[in-house]
Amino acid sequence: MMRAIDFARLAQSVYTDTPTIGDPDSASRMHVYEVQGEVVHVFRGTDDFASIVADADIETVEIEGLGKLHAGFYGALQRILDRCLALPVPSAVAGHSLGAAMAQIYAGVLSLKGHQVACYAFEPPRVSWDNTLQSVLFRGGPVYATRNGNDIVTQVPLGFNQAWPLLEIGVPSVPIDNIEDHFIDRVIVALPT
Repeated sequence: MMRAIDFARLAQSVYTDTPTIGDPDSASRMHVYEVQGEVVHVFRGTDDFASIVADADIETVEIEGLGKLHAGFYGALQRILDRCLALPVPSAVAGHSLGAAMAQIYAGVLSLKGHQVACYAFEPPRVSWDNTLQSVLFRGGPVYATRNGNDIVTQVPLGFNQAWPLLEIGVPSVPIDNIEDHFIDRVIVALPT
């Protein structure tokens, strides 16, 4: 059975592996992995200019059944959503940073379609303006969302809400909110083995 650290390692792998769906130089990228008999859809975090643009698009968009969402995060997912949904339903979804936000929205979409999948969101930024997505995720599979140390990314954008309560992990690298605690390699060290 896979553990949170196994999903975090997959979330780390997507930064070097070629995506299954989407352009490697875009914010819209998803990787399919099969590990221990489980199919996992994993979304990549911010690592290029297109991802920064998606992060910065802090308008809201009203999505039926999911509520008011961060437009950039939803837009990044929406561009590849039909191709993701055309694949066999995964047993879990995962991601880090922007990828964690996309994984949570994707888990919500799957839940609305009647599929219960586990969601592993490592260091997600705030994704929703209301609590609709959280309600949808509550009806779906289990959700595991983290904040390592004093990761500042989990605290933005202001005015938005986390899609799921965060599990505090790790020891802060410094006593104030910072970006160092955000990196996936530090998250992996902080997770129980």
